[in-house]
Amino acid sequence: MRVVEPRTEHVFDLSAGHLVLDFVNTMGGMRGVKPKEYLREHADLVAFGKQAGAIPERLAGRIAAEARRRPEEATAALAAAVALREALYRIFLERAEGRRARSADLDVFNGALVRAMPHRRVLDQGGELSLGWDEAAELDAVSWPLADAAAALLTSDDVARVRVCGMYGEGECSWLFLDRTKARTRRWCSMKDCGNRAKARRHYAKVKGKEGGETA
Repeated sequence: MRVVEPRTEHVFDLSAGHLVLDFVNTMGGMRGVKPKEYLREHADLVAFGKQAGAIPERLAGRIAAEARRRPEEATAALAAAVALREALYRIFLERAEGRRARSADLDVFNGALVRAMPHRRVLDQGGELSLGWDEAAELDAVSWPLADAAAALLTSDDVARVRVCGMYGEGECSWLFLDRTKARTRRWCSMKDCGNRAKARRHYAKVKGKEGGETA
């Protein structure tokens, strides 16, 4: 009898500076050129929600169990979440580049927001009241706080700080991030990845330029 090894949970990069931008960055690489999908199964969506703090761990386990019980509906919920992610990516990219969002993308986003709002709750957290969500183990529960976080960012002053990685112009990275630096000088989604790659290229170009000058 063949033993199926449990799939290792993907560890998501949460360096974008905002929940919803971490969500749009669950597509790696360069969209339309060499994309790398990290939300391959519904379990990946639940794992992201748990790791990013969108849903509590206790709820993640219940949603995962529900997804195993209803695999076809889980697949549909994942497809809807990915469609929301791509609509949000385009909305924030257009905003970062000074253009208006497309109405079709706003329709997708607003549809997700409408589905989320009935689950909004005021919760008593140790005597303190705060906004939260019900803990129904719905297959689309991860999308509720993501749609809400997107609405909050899009209508705040911080939306002007949304940037696309400096490697976007090179056709290598389409990640977005929130530039929280005081001087608004952050250029890379990650200094250890795209930033170091750009730095290495500048160094190489400088060395080759010197070699070319010496040869001449």
